[in-house]
Amino acid sequence: MEPVNEKYLLSIRDLKVDLMSVRGIVYALSGVNLDVRPGEIHGLVGESGCGKSMTSKSILRLHNEQRSRMSGQIFFEGEDLLQVSRRRMQSIRGNRISMIFQDPMTSLNPLLTIGDQISESYRQHEKCTKAEAKTKTLELLEKVGIFPAEKRFSQYPFELSGGLQQRVMIAMAIACSPALLIADEPTTALDVTIQAQVLELLQKLSREMNMAILLITHNFGIVAEICDCVSVMYAGRVVETSGTRDIFRCAAHPYSRALIESIPKAGSEEEYLATIPGAPPQLFSENPACAFMDRCPYADEVCRQRPPEKLIAPDHMAACHHIRTDVRQNGGSDL
Repeated sequence: MEPVNEKYLLSIRDLKVDLMSVRGIVYALSGVNLDVRPGEIHGLVGESGCGKSMTSKSILRLHNEQRSRMSGQIFFEGEDLLQVSRRRMQSIRGNRISMIFQDPMTSLNPLLTIGDQISESYRQHEKCTKAEAKTKTLELLEKVGIFPAEKRFSQYPFELSGGLQQRVMIAMAIACSPALLIADEPTTALDVTIQAQVLELLQKLSREMNMAILLITHNFGIVAEICDCVSVMYAGRVVETSGTRDIFRCAAHPYSRALIESIPKAGSEEEYLATIPGAPPQLFSENPACAFMDRCPYADEVCRQRPPEKLIAPDHMAACHHIRTDVRQNGGSDL
């Protein structure tokens, strides 16, 4: 990983999050390092429970402070978000950093019209009058492809399809032209056709607004479609970061390669999909070893020590004792 510098919009350093549960302390994040450049679409990939959503919530400080413990640094536009006041954090949320959650139906208020929910962002952060906020909201609805805007403005969430609800969530998130948009599996509840439309819209908005997007997903197909670079998470830690093309051409971490090998391939004659044996570790204790050790075919005694992050090429990092440097030298892998 490169040191924190001005070329990054967001730089997370050694982020640790511990949560209190009925079964004890959950060590949810164990030293996350992540960098996002201005205007790029950065994918964050991994199995369910690996810490993707926990990382996004940590950026916005959405954890219950009475039941969680956070340490490390989250630099955004030169400020450490873990050190700023609550009032300052409130001014950043929805203004400089916005978030789209997985299920729009549970994220939208069923008792308020679409127009009122979007207008609230303008009135809260830009101190607009009600009339000014409505004008801006109508323009924004058209920008995200919701027509006729005047009619939709007065409708309630239950009157819209899932795809339109997700477009409303996107409109709310970009209302104040944020520098960073966090999209937490924004296409999970949508059919394939609508998924493609939403992804195309996010890509278009990122280019037009020079807005960085941190796209959280478990789908490598989405990563290949729109992401500029990708970070792979496992058991609360980023284990590999690379440009999207390189991650498919020469993934260096065994877990990254295993995920890519499990993707269905068109025209393949294989009867069964490749799988990763075993299960992710329980996070009720701090693990001094490599978290992937019990599932890795290359594991040996050295893996009982936590692997350091190694820069194996410009903008390509992997945290593994057995990095496949031969893959890069040969110009590709057999994935």
